Order: sequence, then structure tokens, then C-alpha cells
Amino acid sequence: MLYTCVHYDNDRGVSMFENIIADLLGVSGVKGVYIADPEGTLIESESLDIADDEVCAALVADIFNKASEVCEKLSSDSPEFITLEGKKDRILVSRAGNFILGVVADIKTNYGLLKIEVKKAADKAVMVQL
Repeated sequence: MLYTCVHYDNDRGVSMFENIIADLLGVSGVKGVYIADPEGTLIESESLDIADDEVCAALVADIFNKASEVCEKLSSDSPEFITLEGKKDRILVSRAGNFILGVVADIKTNYGLLKIEVKKAADKAVMVQL
């Protein structure tokens, strides 16, 4: 089952991030893609088998915000990319312009490829916002 939450660009009537999300979902093993603002409000998402996209988006933003606090205190730096690994899944989180991009994927998904695709998606998301 595919769950989708889309906020449309009022001028064009199309999703701002539709192609970006579709590209990430095309990577084998990706289960969900979430774009949130820094406060955790869901902007857009698509997920398989994960029912509450708004909660996932809020958690993705929280991951990024907490990691930012830790990086600032430990190294006076800000995170570019955050990865959490569990036994079954891997969560990747990245800044994407004014938003935060989160991807949930199966742990067996090729990590190198996934990281490259998330970085490309974050860069595209920045361009969409200009």
C-alpha cells in the first residue's frame, strides 16, 4: 500500500517535490520519503507500509535538529548528512534548502548508492525552492 501526502504549488497545481520523491522511491529498498520544515511540519511525502507520514516527518526533523545541537556543541559545525541504522532499516536525513529530507530504507539497500541518491535529491530540492 502506498501512502501519499502532497501540498501543491498554488501557481502550477503540481507538487513541488514530485519528481524528487519519485526518484528516491525508485531506489530499490526505499520505504518512505519525507520532506518537512525545520519545525517538523510535513511538506510532502510518500511511503510504503508506514501509515502516519506526519509523525514520520516530525521525527525526521527532530533527528536533524538534535544532531545539529550535538554537532554545534562538539565541533562548532553543522551536520550535512545523518544516518541511523537499525536491525531492519536505515534512516538517512539531510538538509534540503529550507526543508529537511528524510528517507527510510531497508538495511540491505546499497548504502553508497542510497547516500548518493539522497544527496542528489537534496540538491534538487534546493533548486526547486529557488
